Amino acid sequence: MDSSKRPHGREHLKEQLVPPGGGPAPLQAGRRKALLTSVILFALLLGGAVGVLVFQPADKAPPVSTAPPPETAPVAPAPAAVEKQATQTRQSKTVEPETMQQVEPAPEEAADGAAAKARERFWALKIEAEAQGAGSWGPEEYDQIMAQLEEADAVLNGGTVQDAAQRYERLLNDLQALLDTREQRYRQALAAGQLGLTDERPEVARDHFDRALVIEPASREAQQGLELSEKLSGTLTAYHRALELEARGQLEEALVKLETIINSGSEYEPARAARDRIQERLNQVAFEGEMSSLFSALEVEDFSSAQRSLQTLDNLGIHRQEVEQAAALLAERQRRSEIDRLKNQAEGYRAGEQWQQALETYGEILRLDGDLLFATAGQQESARRAELDASLSDAVERSHRLQDAAQRSAAAGLLSFAKQIEPQGPRLRTQIDALETQLEKFSTPVTVTLESDNQTHVTIYHVGRIAPFFTREIDLHPGTYTVVGSRAGYRDVRKKITVAPENSPNRYEIRCEEAI
Repeated sequence: MDSSKRPHGREHLKEQLVPPGGGPAPLQAGRRKALLTSVILFALLLGGAVGVLVFQPADKAPPVSTAPPPETAPVAPAPAAVEKQATQTRQSKTVEPETMQQVEPAPEEAADGAAAKARERFWALKIEAEAQGAGSWGPEEYDQIMAQLEEADAVLNGGTVQDAAQRYERLLNDLQALLDTREQRYRQALAAGQLGLTDERPEVARDHFDRALVIEPASREAQQGLELSEKLSGTLTAYHRALELEARGQLEEALVKLETIINSGSEYEPARAARDRIQERLNQVAFEGEMSSLFSALEVEDFSSAQRSLQTLDNLGIHRQEVEQAAALLAERQRRSEIDRLKNQAEGYRAGEQWQQALETYGEILRLDGDLLFATAGQQESARRAELDASLSDAVERSHRLQDAAQRSAAAGLLSFAKQIEPQGPRLRTQIDALETQLEKFSTPVTVTLESDNQTHVTIYHVGRIAPFFTREIDLHPGTYTVVGSRAGYRDVRKKITVAPENSPNRYEIRCEEAI
């Protein structure tokens, strides 16, 4: 068939782009094109037949029928049959069978085919997306894709087939990308639901677990989370009701409500704390009886009995003013002797520059009597000296850190502060001398010699990058450095070099030798 007589590829495609289950109606332009093609082909067929009759020999002419024509209206031949007959007629006149060649589709028809395939693939993926509920768990993205689908269909109907094909491909990619987020959205919904439970926001947790179930209807995790949300909601309702009862002084009713929450298997700790608090208040009667026994023992100076009563009250966790007064009366005479003993001990620690031990001892004194000025002053001084002692020891023991300028600056400030302390004991003077020596060493740069092949770029971390060289001297503060060599076509070389503060040889090789 002559390609000039074929139905136009674009209109033919548009009539084929009705997706399963619905889609745009067949294009009117395609119908008109197909009808026009049928008329043209019928005319060609009729002309071929006349030619055959004209050139047929007289002795082979067909007999002429004298029967009247049928009264029914003539039926036009099918477009496909007409096209086939016309093609055969033209080929019998113009082309020998052995010289026929297959006609390649026109570029426009190829574009039509690409658009059709792209749209078919998109609709197949759209059916899958609908089966996965993408419109429910990704409504914004899904609605946007559907809106863009309408635009692509409009472009196709307008005749811009290549642009339409590209739009369908983009929509296909966008829809696939949306489906690829399904698992991530599911996990995010579960995580958000768990966070809602942790934050005691059951409504928020329930919304997220519901969203997870939309994505994965069979999710056991989401179902369990939903159950926990409902349980937490009930627990919080009962808990707040118990607090209302407690505020009204209805302690027994509040305790019953809290016990119901706890006995239901709930692990809601605020309910347990409220239960304990209310129980303590209900133990007031027993507390008052024990307090009476304590004061009775104090009256007869039975300190052992008084101590046992005080211990019982302390175990109950009920710290009332009466208990504090009774404890003070009980401990007054015992405490004074204990304070004197601890004071002498603290002074011994101070003399020996054992500042941490002195600090702890003054703390014990203040726990016995927080109003003692000597103990307060001793504690403050011991705290400062203990901190200074620890800082000086750390600076000396880890002097390698002094290779860093910031560390050296901090050490210099620490040294200046330590020198101002008066009086200076033997331990402090030793620490000052040691730090001063280390600081001087690490503040003096050392000359380091690097050897290379004049093709390797050398980088010293925290120092800089050096162009290729054979031999290079550089001044570095003592410490450990990472040196990296790089060269095009060769594997990088990485070394750690330690620059000693002493006058020892500091020579290192760095070159890339292993080809990639």
